[in-house]
Amino acid sequence: MIDTHSHLLPWVDHGCPDMDTCVLMAGAAAASGISTVVCTPHLPEWDPALIQRAGEIIEEVRGALASAGVQLRLLLGFEVDVAVAATVDTERARSLAIEGSPGAILLEMPYVGWPVYMEETIFRLSTAGFVPVLAHPERNDRVHKSSELLEGCIKAGAVAQATAGSLGGEFGRASMRAFYRLLAEGSIQLLASDAHAHRRENWTMASMLASLEGMVAPRDVVRLTETNPSRLLAGDKLVASASTANGTSWRRARRRQSR
Repeated sequence: MIDTHSHLLPWVDHGCPDMDTCVLMAGAAAASGISTVVCTPHLPEWDPALIQRAGEIIEEVRGALASAGVQLRLLLGFEVDVAVAATVDTERARSLAIEGSPGAILLEMPYVGWPVYMEETIFRLSTAGFVPVLAHPERNDRVHKSSELLEGCIKAGAVAQATAGSLGGEFGRASMRAFYRLLAEGSIQLLASDAHAHRRENWTMASMLASLEGMVAPRDVVRLTETNPSRLLAGDKLVASASTANGTSWRRARRRQSR
């Protein structure tokens, strides 16, 4: 599996408190079947010093993992505030793209409200050759009520990345319901951990993926966690959903959510 959203790096915003925790977290990811992690510290404002420091830290982490015998490929990216993406020029934006990709850039979706410039920003980035990846849209309060705004962003060139923890209701029932609805609609193209050191249960995606058994075809789990992440990094078009959620299991899941 390829995890395209993780706060593995130590000493940066939302990152691990120390290198020992980082190595433990990386080891857990590798043992669960994750082969590649995109390290995505928050970028709440344009900060060249943070960008440079993150590049230095990931090299330190690579060395520490090699010394510990942890086989895990690390790529650098950033979880970019949408306001930053809306104001930086395309040359600066390229320094925020996921390492090794032609232009995949992770944008942090707000939990409350919806910026009026969201769709315009995505369209501008898309026409400049970027692939805007929207982090955890299922956790946005507007998306809880309707898919319309998200659909507009997808039409403008974005892809939606859900958080594995939303599967089990970690972020509330509204986010869980939105996740399953978006999955059934075919809007979710990527599934990532959004792993944080203080939430040990999210160091891997294994337990959350077990929740999908019987609800979607196995090929769709592979699409969300292997095929599409790989294609994103390569700059290839992502694969659309080959099937919606299994009808009977889907209705059963909806009944559980409403209890």
